[in-house]
Amino acid sequence: MSKQAIIFGATGAVGRQLLDLCLNGDIYQKVTVIARRPTSLSHAKLNWIVAEMNVLEDLPPNSGLGDGDAFCCLGTTIKAAGSKKAFRLVDYDYVINSVRFAKKCGIKTFSMISVVGADAKSNSFYNRTKAEVEVAVIAEKIPSLRIFRPSLLKGKRDDFRPMEVIGNIASLLLTPLFFFGFRKYQPVEIEKLARALYKTANEGNVDTVRIYESSELQSY
Repeated sequence: MSKQAIIFGATGAVGRQLLDLCLNGDIYQKVTVIARRPTSLSHAKLNWIVAEMNVLEDLPPNSGLGDGDAFCCLGTTIKAAGSKKAFRLVDYDYVINSVRFAKKCGIKTFSMISVVGADAKSNSFYNRTKAEVEVAVIAEKIPSLRIFRPSLLKGKRDDFRPMEVIGNIASLLLTPLFFFGFRKYQPVEIEKLARALYKTANEGNVDTVRIYESSELQSY
């Protein structure tokens, strides 16, 4: 197959899992990664471009990505970023930069990670930002947009996220509630989210915008 993919955020926990699927599966002939750091990873399919997310508009479009798939796994936390401003730079500005670059390359599908409870009226700055970036990406009118809204993620990370740890511990105590209307709050394994991103991009779904809620991700 001659199809190509591009991944933004391939150095994060979800992005690394997704990259592995794309490189070792038989769907993509070539996989482009744009990241701020170089890599020691070597693979015949891999095209690793070192660039900051704030200069994507200056990069020439990759014509080989026409009708291909783009995946945005960018994301941080306010604590890790150091401030609300720095958090918004990554989770809003950089995501918009990535979708616009992907659009310039002519991609057919764009898959992005949001969060369960994304709501423009939320009291949570995190959830409001996620809702706002969803709206902004939808406005770019990608032929096929897939938005994933996972609950807390469960799995190995390079950075320590105490809220995820606390949430995962609490989920063990609340397991019975997940079968009584609260399944969307059940933590999602990082591997499942990566598989969902990979598989749904090639399901042949022609919906212009498709939102995958957290409960749906448990089946991947």
